[in-house]
Amino acid sequence: MNRDAHLQDVVRLWLGLPEGAEAPALPAHLAALLLRDEERATPHRDPWGCWEFPFSDNHHRGALLVPEIDIWLAVKRAGLTAAGAALEPLWPEGRPFALAVSHDVDDFGTQVTPRQWARQALLRLGAGQGAKGRLKALAEGLPATLWQARTVRSAPDLGATLEKLLDIEAEFGIAASYFFTVWPPGRRSPYDCVPAFDDPCVFRGRRTAIAAVIRAVAASGHDVGLHGSYWSAIDDGALAAEKRALERLLGAAVVSTRQHWLHWRVDRTPRLQDAAGFKVDGTLGFNGTAGFRAGTSLPFPLWDGDRRLDLLAVPLALMDTALFRPGAMGLDLELARRLVERLVEKVAAAGGLVSLLVHPSHLADPKVEALLRWTLGHCLTRGAWPASHAAIAAHWRGRARRLSRPPSP
Repeated sequence: MNRDAHLQDVVRLWLGLPEGAEAPALPAHLAALLLRDEERATPHRDPWGCWEFPFSDNHHRGALLVPEIDIWLAVKRAGLTAAGAALEPLWPEGRPFALAVSHDVDDFGTQVTPRQWARQALLRLGAGQGAKGRLKALAEGLPATLWQARTVRSAPDLGATLEKLLDIEAEFGIAASYFFTVWPPGRRSPYDCVPAFDDPCVFRGRRTAIAAVIRAVAASGHDVGLHGSYWSAIDDGALAAEKRALERLLGAAVVSTRQHWLHWRVDRTPRLQDAAGFKVDGTLGFNGTAGFRAGTSLPFPLWDGDRRLDLLAVPLALMDTALFRPGAMGLDLELARRLVERLVEKVAAAGGLVSLLVHPSHLADPKVEALLRWTLGHCLTRGAWPASHAAIAAHWRGRARRLSRPPSP
């Protein structure tokens, strides 16, 4: 399948046309946006190796908060329907749009164990090249390390963070995706997360290990995926090794993933995720702002330059740190709510997917909890289909299979 055939097939699937039907051609500027041509064309990245919003064409055009492809598709879908075409609905039960809530479990709570604190110090010590470089890296990270020492506990309590998050989702009756890290068995970065499976914590009032918490999240009906370490985005075999470790802990397959720090290289990461056996990735977004990196909110199979991967992208539009962090958007609660409301309106009108990421450790901030509750209530009241990344991938593949069957006589 070449590039043009891939694009036409993606548009056909989005519109809900049966296999063999001719789909309208995606305009060239939208096709380039979807395939991330601009990311392939230049090696420029931010200091953390990420493609950030100031580099993007749709940011410069003032269209970053607009799901341009979804709006184009909605016009085409309306025209086909008016002409009598029977289109496969985008979402189950004819729901008008979808809602995907996810959580990157960088930290389980607002406290750390002594071993986690020591791991962070060692990561900073290993950041430099040579003895002088390592000492410089440690010295530069020392203020943060000493500040974090104030939160050291033998068994951090998760009651105000991950435990509360599970309770909120049970209250709203939704299943989310929880992306857990694995202490990297290979190359490590100062940006990596420090929890390990055998670290102690207090969960539901009992002292236990992180491994038991991860199993409890899966047993609650949530999708448990991998939050790949920083270097796993480009290092051969790292994602596969981390995936195997998480699968051994769960005793079940892991199908969903998102890269830590949103460190994602269009020419490298998707093929590594595909080779590791993942089926859905939720990385495609920005650390510094809200919006649509690929011009769409809808799921789509990723293109590897010369072939289609068996890997579905669920674009990330909204993240708590991007909305609230000073140095990113730096919004207050009311401004964040207004932005989310406008974005939801645009996505819902086009039949798309609202993807929201909330970090469990940030739930201790009242405005993060308030925005999460408001967004869930607003989307569900509007009729959204709430689904985890794994459920979206399963639905999308089932929908593609239905469209590939010959029509009944």
